[in-house]
Amino acid sequence: MNKIMEYMSLGKPIVQFDLKEGRYSAREASLYANPNDSKDLAENNHASMHSSEFAKKMGSYGRNRVENELSWDFEKENLYKVYRAVFGLINTR
Repeated sequence: MNKIMEYMSLGKPIVQFDLKEGRYSAREASLYANPNDSKDLAENNHASMHSSEFAKKMGSYGRNRVENELSWDFEKENLYKVYRAVFGLINTR
């Protein structure tokens, strides 16, 4: 999943197989191929490469999502909550 986040941070459109974590992270920054369907993956790649406006829209969406929803500034509190729940900590800062 690191690659998905890297592509999004670079504003690149993504084509991937439809997996839970990939869909959660990328949302509209990606096209999704049916699981284990290489033909569908290739068709989605073709579609994303031949529509520059659509590819730009996906790339912009991904970049925005990383900057405004998934960056450490937004996600750190979620991780802190997990640590507090698991280890019974009151404050991790």
